[in-house]
Amino acid sequence: MELWSYVLLGVGLVLILLEVFFPSFGILGTLAAGALIAGGVCAWNAEPGVFTTYLMIAFVLGPVVTAFAVKMFPRSWFGRHYTLPGASFPAQESAAGGGGADFADLIGGTGTALTPLRPAGKAQIRDRRVDVVTRGEAIDAGTPIRVLLIEGNRIVVSQENA
Repeated sequence: MELWSYVLLGVGLVLILLEVFFPSFGILGTLAAGALIAGGVCAWNAEPGVFTTYLMIAFVLGPVVTAFAVKMFPRSWFGRHYTLPGASFPAQESAAGGGGADFADLIGGTGTALTPLRPAGKAQIRDRRVDVVTRGEAIDAGTPIRVLLIEGNRIVVSQENA
């Protein structure tokens, strides 16, 4: 019985790895849980110290194996094909209010609307690409704009008069 408990523990840990790398809609996870529980029952029925040892090993290796699998997932074949590589936007691009960004230097600055502002969109102001909002009017992409004010995490702009 003692050998079977550790074999089932190993099978359960391998099934946890497989569940992370090959999504099975919970089938492999359920099998992993069943193997771990069956291993615990086998350890319970074995000699007195086996169950305690089994639990200590399971409670240490379970999270370690899961963390390892989650960390390695983006490098797996499945992870490379189903996740986006790198950052989702360039480092110089700033979202208004994102991460405590400071926009005080943009007040009164001029720039160009990169996307249609209806009333929100993206603009290039000085050397920064930022999320902006108008006072309600629609501004076409490529139109010169001016920063009117900063309200908390909002950069309010209007069309630059020529």
